[in-house]
Amino acid sequence: MSIAPDGIKLLAARVSLGGRVILHPLTLDLTERRIGILGRNGSGKTTLLRLIAGLIAPDQGQVLVEGVDPCSDRPAALAALGILFQNPDHQILFPTVEEELSFGLVQQGLPQAQALARAHATLQDEGRAHWARAPVSTLSQGQRHYLCLLAVLLMTPRTILLDEPFAGLDLP
Repeated sequence: MSIAPDGIKLLAARVSLGGRVILHPLTLDLTERRIGILGRNGSGKTTLLRLIAGLIAPDQGQVLVEGVDPCSDRPAALAALGILFQNPDHQILFPTVEEELSFGLVQQGLPQAQALARAHATLQDEGRAHWARAPVSTLSQGQRHYLCLLAVLLMTPRTILLDEPFAGLDLP
């Protein structure tokens, strides 16, 4: 995780789902370039990453990324943060590789043609040009995970949140 100078701050942030507290009030001030979060299954690591990314809102407290609430300012959050989920099927939205890779760039304001050109250039650079028009469903789980990583990297976020990034990888 590479973090901008203002870093990531959680101020007594709490998450509850279905009336059950999933993440107890947590206060953090993260400014290091690389941070690892370790814990048992079900201990809240993924919930914490989703909270930081603004994919879920705290029901109490506050989350700030580079001084901005990622839930209320999505454009700023998209520029600041990228997230790679543990399961690529929770991240993939489009039927083809080129559509998946270009989507985030379009969300950031790049015209569709330029986004597709960047997606194709990235696939070429990675030796995967033949994937461009391939249905995502034809890729293995490891290849879909790699596709998601490429999509995040294409968006050039200042911070990347990785949720078990090596799970299911089957590439050499």
